Amino acid sequence: MPSYENAPLKIVHDKCTECRMCYVVCREININAVVLDPGPLHLHEIDDRCTYPECTVCLMYCPAEGSIIETKTGRSLVPPPSEVWTEEKRWPRG
Repeated sequence: MPSYENAPLKIVHDKCTECRMCYVVCREININAVVLDPGPLHLHEIDDRCTYPECTVCLMYCPAEGSIIETKTGRSLVPPPSEVWTEEKRWPRG
């Protein structure tokens, strides 16, 4: 079962607008790492199926500044820093 604790990215819920763009684009490229938590608030979470830094699609579509961070460093990735904004990471294809 996927876990949130080992995911490379984390959603900061007090900054997230719940627009669902991360969920939609992650599903579109068939990674499916953005999920709805089964808890009572049904918040979006990122689980350990996330392939960051190889994929950064959710970062490219997220409109809420500071809402997705690196789990290990706490560094904000929205808007994406220049080193993750590369052509091959925008829309990875298998």
